[in-house]
Amino acid sequence: MDFLPQKEPEKPVYNDIAALKDALDATHAASTKVTDRLIIVEDLSRDVVELLGARYDIDPLFFLSHIGDYLFHNTRDPWVEMPDLDVIARQRSFFTLQYLRGRYFSTPRDFEKAEKESGSFNVLRRLDSDRSRERLQNGLLDVNGASVTLTRTKTSLWTRPSKGTKEPVLAILLVDPTVSSGFPLWNGPRPFESTPSMQDLARISSDTTVNRISLFDDAVYWSSKLGAKELAKIHQDPKCFAIPMLQLVLADWKTVLKHMKTMLGNIEWEFERPHWGETTDDIDKSLKKLSPWRRNMHYYKAMVAEAIDRLFPPHERTHVSHDSQPGSSAPLTQLNHDNNAHGGVPTPSSGILSLLYDFYLVQQQMDTSQQRIEGIQAMATNTINIEEARRAVDQNKHLARLTLLATIFIPLNFTSSFLSMSPGFASQASVTTVWLFFALGVPLTLSALIIVDVTNPKSGLLVTTLRRWGLLPPKREKSLAGKSDMSDKVELGKTIPFFHRSKTGVEPSRQDR
Repeated sequence: MDFLPQKEPEKPVYNDIAALKDALDATHAASTKVTDRLIIVEDLSRDVVELLGARYDIDPLFFLSHIGDYLFHNTRDPWVEMPDLDVIARQRSFFTLQYLRGRYFSTPRDFEKAEKESGSFNVLRRLDSDRSRERLQNGLLDVNGASVTLTRTKTSLWTRPSKGTKEPVLAILLVDPTVSSGFPLWNGPRPFESTPSMQDLARISSDTTVNRISLFDDAVYWSSKLGAKELAKIHQDPKCFAIPMLQLVLADWKTVLKHMKTMLGNIEWEFERPHWGETTDDIDKSLKKLSPWRRNMHYYKAMVAEAIDRLFPPHERTHVSHDSQPGSSAPLTQLNHDNNAHGGVPTPSSGILSLLYDFYLVQQQMDTSQQRIEGIQAMATNTINIEEARRAVDQNKHLARLTLLATIFIPLNFTSSFLSMSPGFASQASVTTVWLFFALGVPLTLSALIIVDVTNPKSGLLVTTLRRWGLLPPKREKSLAGKSDMSDKVELGKTIPFFHRSKTGVEPSRQDR
């Protein structure tokens, strides 16, 4: 896209490397006016890297940092990207941002098709990056088989600043390809423009509407909407070319945070259900749904923090407090005053610095979500402990029944063993044998039950019944109430000494001594 004054830029799209090379050669030979140029590239190929890299002398790290997608590396990986010092990274002519994009799939077949399609990309992008799709399936009011994936996505911008008024600014924006299956989560973000009035609605044609088929289409559309105010600041800060793409990044972050808020609310609702916890599977399912958010939250926060470090130098965000409340405009007012005093730095109301507060809002919402995750985890732990205590009570009831059965059958077993010790017991008549067994076993059993009941006076059936009938005195409670009756008969002045304060401290009165 070549930006001309008072004219909307043309948006030619090239799907062939030869056609792209011819177009670049033709525009370079026929250029008579100074125009700022933005090249938007979807996916990367070897031909594109060689053509653009050789023509514009681009640092190979610009393409290398956009290709990979690893949260960590093994010690034997030769493709590891070593981190740069912040002072070195600020001097480079490019930056790479990593963020999340949510996508909805109505059926498992759509997801499998999209996953196979993402494997053919020239850049490494995992559709289900954290492998949590199956864990988060079949939630509250979800369609059976539907799923949502959060894909780690990258966008990169390389700029060549103008060395004079007659030299244009050149920028190359790299965006990730979009799979054809599925839909953007909640049909994508809102437009970045105000709602048109009824008078403007008649002048809007169908060609000017946003095509939400792919991220590339959104980037092209919103980049073509750069106004004269933004284009005037490009010569001061070439990163302003990335303002439309950064708005898409922030919109995707807010969509992911809304999805995260929804899923955490569903998990909390599962803990509050009346019949939750009756089976052990309920606890396992809830903890599995919570695990991906708890495990990946620090990665998400690192992505936002790194984006702030790359986009906004420290001297531009010195007066903006991260701990300030979103509703307060004092930090932004202070920042606006300081920037106007220096003259050359864009104000927060325009330019790339105007997006700083949105990044802080995303960062604050992540902190809130992390606190909510920790609260849910604590609630889950307490709920598990309560369920374990409830199961322990049930087991104690069963154990009490087994103890009662053992108390009944142990004396009978003792009687059988005792009678079997007699040498003439087997030769006696069966009637005599049965009579002796019950004559000895029943009294022993009753005696054992009475002993157990008497030795447990608080809950024993026999002692409680006799006290209810008045045959035994009521149980005495050991408390301080009985002692207070005796103290009522004693005069208060003789039991409580009176004190008076002297120079050396508190001393008893002479009467008490």
